[in-house]
Amino acid sequence: MKKIIGVFGLVTILGLLFAGSFLGALHKPAPHNVPVAVVGPAEQIAGVLSQKAPGAFDIQAYSTEQAARDALADRDVDAVLLPEQGKLVVASAGGRTAATVVTTVFQKANPQLKVEDAIPLPEGDAGGISGMFYVLALVIPGIAMALLLAAVAPTLTGAAKVGTLAAGSLVVGAALAWLGDVVFDVLPGAYLGLTTISAAVTLTIALVAAGLLRVVGTPGVGLAALLFIPIGLPASGGPLGARFIPEWYAAVGQVLPIGQGAEAIKNVVYFGGAALALPLTVLGGWALLGLILTLVPRRGRQEAPAQEPVLVA
Repeated sequence: MKKIIGVFGLVTILGLLFAGSFLGALHKPAPHNVPVAVVGPAEQIAGVLSQKAPGAFDIQAYSTEQAARDALADRDVDAVLLPEQGKLVVASAGGRTAATVVTTVFQKANPQLKVEDAIPLPEGDAGGISGMFYVLALVIPGIAMALLLAAVAPTLTGAAKVGTLAAGSLVVGAALAWLGDVVFDVLPGAYLGLTTISAAVTLTIALVAAGLLRVVGTPGVGLAALLFIPIGLPASGGPLGARFIPEWYAAVGQVLPIGQGAEAIKNVVYFGGAALALPLTVLGGWALLGLILTLVPRRGRQEAPAQEPVLVA
């Protein structure tokens, strides 16, 4: 009976962790410092918005419309306001929530404001939610691959294990990119780039899981799963985006590979590969950590401890 009660307690704690993390991050979404380019009286507009919605927007002045549009395409801002033309330019591909919130706020101030979606979402993903589930579909194979490889090929050397994980990640990335681009048309038009980033995300997750498995044992895989799914996924902002969840949670998401992987995928597919420096740096840092944990010899331990004899006193 005690064991059964223990199981109930454990699964309840897991449920609370998942629900608390997702609901805590995604309930009551509110904008935080959403960058908006203004070609015109930026200080005046910033003053008005700071009174109506303090902290919601970061108004940035641009001298020309082209410069502001370039900033939108480079992911430096989420929208462009052209007061003299009575126009607001958004990019829903960068985030449906951001585009909707900015449009709502500025059209309240000027109901006649025209809206242009310069970089729209594809018809296959008009709600802009497929990206979150696509990233989750990369995380789970990465964790599973590390666990299953250790089970079916426990004698692989560190270098061979890394090479195998890299090959498997490329297969996963190519297959999922085919589904997202060709089959379902939710991430269309950049198959090779999508394959590359997808493989990089999967390999990063797999390396970290494999490294933790080697150092900690089987619980290390559970640790990786908890870190990347119930923490990493909501901390990325999910379908809302990082600027619409609590700021401390968004800060956590900035250093985890899930949110940065999602940004990299979005930037490759919709923005021509803009703003990839931070996502690739974060992914590279986690991959390096996993590589170190996987390759660095452990003192006093052999690579195949399962073959060691058991001594009985």
